[in-house]
Order: sequence, then C-alpha cells, then structure tokens
Amino acid sequence: MTEKKTNNMSALYTLMTVWFFWSFVAASNGILIPLFKEKFELSQTQAQLVDFAFYAAYFVGSWLYLMFSKFTKTDILNKIGYKNGIVIGLGLSALGTLLFYPAAEIKSYELLLGGLFIVGLGFSLQQTATQPFMIALGPPETGAQRINMGGAVNNFGGTIGPALVSYAIFGSISKEAAANASIQDVKIPYLILGALFVIVAIFFLVSKLPRIKNEEEVEVDNTLTFAPLFLITVFVLTSIFGSIELAIMVSFGIMVLFLLYALFRGMKAGPLTGSESTVFDYPQALLGMAAIFVYVGVEVTVGSNLGEYLKETQDLDSSEISKYVSLFWGSMMIGRWTAAMPAFNPTAMWKKILTWVVPFAAFGIVLFANSLYSGDVSDLYPYAICVTIMVLAFIASREKPVLILLIFTALGAIMTLIGVFTTGDIALFSLISGGLFCSVLWPSIFSLGTAGLGKFTNQGSALLIMMILGGSILPVVQGKLADMIGIQISYVLATGCFVYLFIFGIVAQRTLRKQGIDFDAEVAKSMSKGGH
Repeated sequence: MTEKKTNNMSALYTLMTVWFFWSFVAASNGILIPLFKEKFELSQTQAQLVDFAFYAAYFVGSWLYLMFSKFTKTDILNKIGYKNGIVIGLGLSALGTLLFYPAAEIKSYELLLGGLFIVGLGFSLQQTATQPFMIALGPPETGAQRINMGGAVNNFGGTIGPALVSYAIFGSISKEAAANASIQDVKIPYLILGALFVIVAIFFLVSKLPRIKNEEEVEVDNTLTFAPLFLITVFVLTSIFGSIELAIMVSFGIMVLFLLYALFRGMKAGPLTGSESTVFDYPQALLGMAAIFVYVGVEVTVGSNLGEYLKETQDLDSSEISKYVSLFWGSMMIGRWTAAMPAFNPTAMWKKILTWVVPFAAFGIVLFANSLYSGDVSDLYPYAICVTIMVLAFIASREKPVLILLIFTALGAIMTLIGVFTTGDIALFSLISGGLFCSVLWPSIFSLGTAGLGKFTNQGSALLIMMILGGSILPVVQGKLADMIGIQISYVLATGCFVYLFIFGIVAQRTLRKQGIDFDAEVAKSMSKGGH
C-alpha cells in the first residue's frame, strides 16, 4: 500500500510539470494584448480577440475529441492512454508557436491569433487527459487537493510568464521601450517556448506513468457532439454575414440561456433513477459546464483587461504593466499553494503554521520574481492585506470543497465591487485580488461537475474542458463594455460572474446530496480520523 502511494505521488509530480505552461502562456496574453492593441491600432474589443483565439481552441479541441470518439465508437483517450494524449497535445502546441515567426515577419494579427489558437488546441488535449488522470490517482473526494497541487505549479508559470515575456519583448521598463518595440519582437520568445514543449513531450514519453483509464463501456451521445456544432455553425454564419464581434455577442447570448438552464435543471433534479443513458442525464455535468464557463471567463477577463485599466487609471504603457499582471496570476499561485498544502498530510500543529507561512512565502516569491525585472516592488507590499483576507477565508472553509467555493466567490464579488466603486491602490488591489478568490475554484467545480458520472467521466471531463470557452467570450464582452462605459465600470461583469458561481455552489451541493454524494461531509469525516 505504501509502495502504491509512493508510485502515485511520483506520477502526480510528473503530471504537474505540464501544468506550468498552461498558465505561462495564458498570463503572457496579458502582455500581448496591450502591445497588439497599440501596434495594430485596435479597439479594446478587437484586442481581446487574443484571448478569444486562445480559449476558443479549448472548446473546438474538446468538441473534436468527442466527435472522433463518436465516429470511431471508442474513447480516444482510453485507446491511446492519458500519457500519449498529453504527448500529442504538447506536439500540437509546439506547432502553434512556429506560426509566430511568419506572422511577426508579415505583421499579420490574424496569423498571430491562428498560432495562439493552435497552441490552445494542444492545451485542450493535455487538460482533457491530465485532469481525470490526477483525480484517479487517489480518493475522488480529495481529487480537488491533487488538482490544487497541479494548480500551484500552473500559476508559478503564470507568475513568471508576464515578467519573462515582457523582458524578452521590451528589454526594459520605460515608455521608450514600449515605443521602440515591434511585432517582430514576439518571434524568438515563442519559438523558445515551442522548443520547451518538445522537450517536455520527450520527458513524458520516457516517463513511467501508470496506465489509468475508465474501464467501463463508453458511449458518446449525439447531443454531446452536435450541440457544440450548432454553436460553431451559428458563430461562423454570423461572422460571415455580420462580423466576428457580433458573432461573439450572439454566442454570449446563447451561453447566458444555457447558464440559466443549467441552474434550472439542478434546482429541479431529484435522485438518480438508474436509467441515465447519456452524460446530460446528470445535472451535475450541466452545472459543472456552466460553472467552468463562468469561472474561466472571470479569471481571464480580470487579468486580461488589467493592462487597459492600468493605462487609463495609472497612465502606464505596455512595458510597465508586467508586475501587476504577474501579481494577478501570482495571486492564483498564492491561493493554490495554500489549498494544496493539506495534501502533504502535515500534523495539526504544522498545518496551522503552514496555513500562514505558505501563502506569504508564495507572495514573497511573486515579489522577488518581479523585482528581478521591475526593480522596486515596494508599491505591492500593501497587497499583503488581501493575502491575509484570503488566509482567513481558507481557515474558515475547513478544506471543504463546497464551503471553499461559497466563501471565495462571495469575497470575489465583494472585492470586485470595491474595485469598481473606489479609486487608487484600493481599487487596483481589490481587482487584482480576484486572482486570490479565483485560485481554488477550478478544482472544486471540476470535482463537483464530474462526481458520480461513472462511465461518462471522460466525457464529462471533456465537456468541462470545452467550457473553457468562457475565457474566449467574457473578456471580449468586457472589452465591448469598456469601449462603451469605461474600463473600470466594465468590471461589474466580474462581480456578476462571482455571484453566479456562488449560486452554483448551493445548487450543485443540493443536487449531489440527492444522489448520496457529499464531498464536504466526506472531507469532514476524513479530518475527524486524522487524515485527508
């Protein structure tokens, strides 16, 4: 038993390496957006197409995975194995980075977006394989803790990504550096990134990961494959006969209807009957899809519109924003390091100590990493107040997935409202703290959304990964709001997202309890026995 646990931990550490790149690239988009806006003379809505291209790829990639499974009558990940799925995904992302060279040479915004789209396609396959793999390495009720460990590595990439990419593009922090930078400066950083993808792919090929898969018979329902096709068709036709901005707004309208429908299904759901024949017969899957859409959307839109916010309120240009973008994504790391700490089974005394030490150590790493490029970071010191609030929230949650979700989303809504209606550092840090209160939501949502799905677990995972689509649509919607009413007021969209996620937590918990699943009760029982 000890040997099996050791092997599983070894496999877990191996899987965690790939998480680094997902946030590294996502966070670095926050540097590309203001740069592209200036050099290509774009509106804020058009500049947010960077996020649209990157995150829409998750939706398309997951849909292609399901379509392939449908027409081959087999679950492709069960056939090739999770490890090979990750390797193929890394290779695909490496191909996407190659497009940056010709795109920068001919100064094509569209081709740059295409490169990001292909990188995102590879990430889609990697995440679809990695998430259930990590949950399968231990008890399902503690799956959120293992995903948090991956998230801790993920957001370390997000912390240093903006600083490294900003240094590679601008070389220094000054208005002259921003003025002298060109689109061609993005070529080398992304070619190096592609080379790293290849190296990690080789590392996975030679690693000795256990072969874990869902052994039950897998069926892919028609609705699962053709409902996304409907959304894609509507988007393409609206783009052709209208504009891509109109297509995104129409897609947003469709998704709002879906969000409301998911809550309705959850509130009306009763116990399972045993006759469930598709993944859509499980209300938790629909609820999880809706919540992932909103969660990724709010996480991305808060960080990606930060550059424009800093430009309008702090008079900073694209070369001067990296430490604030890094602090936002570093906040994700602070929260996830804190949440992942119990997975290492510290004693009760050490847990109390580490609950305070770990987040502030992570905050120190954020400050140190940014000081290497930005120099003086003393203006970030007051953010320690926000970190303290997050620690108190984590203590109050008692490691229970649903309670964590409720407390953190409530605080996220409150802090973004403060950011909208105040000014100066209070407003800035309140908005950036959205990273702290987003940090632990993904594993809670993912665990709730895939709980009890049985043979439909892989499909449920793919559906939730598909809903990363929120990261492509909501930033553009906020960009449109910013063009209309101003960047600061546009952050009310983030407040609305946190409120929706709070309601989701209540409905999802009630739905699963009717099925005899209560993660909070299981965690409490485990803790009462001295385990995790």
